[in-house]
Amino acid sequence: MSQKTIRVCDGCGKELSRTQDIYHLNLRTDRFFDSVEMDWFEKNLDFCEKCANSIKQTLEKIAERGQANEN
Repeated sequence: MSQKTIRVCDGCGKELSRTQDIYHLNLRTDRFFDSVEMDWFEKNLDFCEKCANSIKQTLEKIAERGQANEN
């Protein structure tokens, strides 16, 4: 039996069929020692264009507030 793997938007759940329509976000913590080697926690997310734009706008608002608080 064959299997088909699809990607879906981690924001809205929309199926992402074309590679050029996928926006990637990689979140990684600072490195830490886990008693064996240096490691980090990592989360890879895929988004459609609509959700990626929403994330971008939210991050811009957060950056503006951070700059306003510094002044």
